Amino acid sequence: MRPIKRPPSYSDSFIVRSPSINGTPVLEPLYIPLPDIPKIEPIESKSNIDGYILFVIKCSLHILFISSFESIFYFLYVSQSENAGILKVINAYYQPLISNIGNWSNTSKAIVLDILKYELNKTAIDAAGSTAATSRRIYNTSLMNLSIGYSIFFLGTFGIMCMTVYLKKVMIKWRKLFIEHLSFIVLLGLYEYFFYITIIYKYTTMSTDELNQYIVDGLYKALN
Repeated sequence: MRPIKRPPSYSDSFIVRSPSINGTPVLEPLYIPLPDIPKIEPIESKSNIDGYILFVIKCSLHILFISSFESIFYFLYVSQSENAGILKVINAYYQPLISNIGNWSNTSKAIVLDILKYELNKTAIDAAGSTAATSRRIYNTSLMNLSIGYSIFFLGTFGIMCMTVYLKKVMIKWRKLFIEHLSFIVLLGLYEYFFYITIIYKYTTMSTDELNQYIVDGLYKALN
């Protein structure tokens, strides 16, 4: 310890060691040996690994909710609506024809029926239609299973990250995390539903008159 260069004062930590010749106490510095203090390593408040884990948890949970919503919304609503739209176009020609057949004479019905029997093989067409319907259902089911597989993958990723968080004792505000993501998915679902109802569903495709023009012009071009 360095010696003091100024006169000592009573406010300093001094102790009386010996009297002077004149009886005045002599002040000398009070030396207190300091204990050996171990070196303290700096502690990081949050490691990069914990940050990556939290990022993966948020992303996997977010995509899990979105993939689940999209699968349900498409396969239970959008796909059925698309099928109904196709049938609506076909019925524009089919229903008037079926409705007018009742007004035909028996002779007209017999002639048309003979032409159909001669030109078309109903048994083969029915078999081909049944096979196509079965193939379509199998293919669409595989697509639905694939979409479910996506959701299961992100569910598994989320579960693994949650287990990692539990083992590493990482503090996460689970309530806040779920509320934020669920709120986002609810808002996204409402927006997609109203967008589909107000925009996509009301979008005007080719009209019947346009289809009639396309068919008739094609026939005239092929026959001339």
